[in-house]
Amino acid sequence: MTTITAGAWAAPAADALVDAGIDAAAFVPDSRLDGIVSRLLEREMVVRTLTREEECFAYAAGRSYAGQVCAVLLQCSGLGNSLNALGSLVVPGGLGIPMVVSMRGTLGETNPAQMPIGVATPALLNALGISSFAVRRPDEVVPAVEGVVAMARAGITAAVLLESEIGGGRDRG
Repeated sequence: MTTITAGAWAAPAADALVDAGIDAAAFVPDSRLDGIVSRLLEREMVVRTLTREEECFAYAAGRSYAGQVCAVLLQCSGLGNSLNALGSLVVPGGLGIPMVVSMRGTLGETNPAQMPIGVATPALLNALGISSFAVRRPDEVVPAVEGVVAMARAGITAAVLLESEIGGGRDRG
């Protein structure tokens, strides 16, 4: 049986995004991100649910061109869909989009289809010049989120990688 749980770190992560001054968030639904999104909505943050990850980056790019900071929340399996948007729009444009990435295909993964992109995610981001910061403990989430938002304000796109060890998401029993 698979159950979905929210990590205790999720609400503080959302609070860190809001308190750091993001203006909006765009996301494609993912169970590990549900707690963050719920808290963003509680804080009356503009949250745009989209169906494809590259749409999230296009939406965030538009907000960036309007002088705002929009976070993108996505599962790493959707990163492949976003490489062109990141490499041809976000990075060369210096748009500074903070990313929160729910990792699959890493420690404890049981779905072989998730493995290739999960293993490749840090290298793919690095190849585009995007710094990524893996978070494995709940106490690391808030500083990492604050850091990528600060980087975004300087025009640097960076990502927090929420690894499976922090909990939240799929618990198999």
